[in-house]
Amino acid sequence: MRIETLGPGLWWVPAQPGEADAANRGQVSNLVLAADPPDAGPATAGARLWLLGSGPSPAFGRRLACQVRRQLGRPITDVVSPWARPELVLGAKGVVAGRAVRHWAHAEVARAMAEQCPHCVQRLRARLGTAAVDLGPSPIPRPTALLQGEQGTLGPWRWWRLPRSDGRVVTVWRAQAQAMWFAPGLLSGAGGSGPPDGRDADLALLAASAGRLAELASDTDASSAPRFLGEQGAPQPADAARQLQAYWLELLAQARAALERGEADTAPAPAWPGLPAGWAGHPWHALNWQRAWRQVEPSVLAAPLR
Repeated sequence: MRIETLGPGLWWVPAQPGEADAANRGQVSNLVLAADPPDAGPATAGARLWLLGSGPSPAFGRRLACQVRRQLGRPITDVVSPWARPELVLGAKGVVAGRAVRHWAHAEVARAMAEQCPHCVQRLRARLGTAAVDLGPSPIPRPTALLQGEQGTLGPWRWWRLPRSDGRVVTVWRAQAQAMWFAPGLLSGAGGSGPPDGRDADLALLAASAGRLAELASDTDASSAPRFLGEQGAPQPADAARQLQAYWLELLAQARAALERGEADTAPAPAWPGLPAGWAGHPWHALNWQRAWRQVEPSVLAAPLR
């Protein structure tokens, strides 16, 4: 298991690309570790180690906890579930088991985990095939320390709540000591080479949340350019959130225009000037196109004839 350094007191557990399967055992979401900053005070400075995300299964979480202690020489003390994606949060049960580890989540994320995870775990078991044994009989964790409100500070992190769909939110995180942002559920392209994943999301809300993320990154630290880490891939540059917002807005506009022209929904997903190289042929782009079509179709069909 690779644990790479992002900066002082900040580490990254890289995800495998693509979808969860037996070969990658579901490890398809980036994870981040951060130590309490040196100025946290003599009682806590460097004492706690915070894990954002925990991986796809209790078995993975147990392995991760052992590897972190071996490679970093210290135990995980706190684990955070940033949004209700099983590949990102089921490892918490293994990280916490038998250890004095606090499990944090926003109250809305915890509620979504309780409601969505039973169904999502069934889908994940099917994708994992023989590796589904990692899940065990009862893999869904229950966060015990709940965050409230729109934003706050937690250990070495600042966090914000952003909507992904009606009634479903993600939390985005910024390391206080540097301009590194972790935005799972919003940014998901593999190092910028692939489009984001809009499944189970309201694409107009994703566009608005990406714009809000760009504003936050611009406002919170003017001394250095921000970097963003998404669901997969390496850290992305300062324009990643704006690029994401532009993608969703243009995709929705293209779907609306196609409907108004009377085209069929079986037409291939379009390309347009400025679409990043490689995105047009990516399977997520085709899925996003179908979702954009479904989401704009009711308003187009209900519009009066001109």
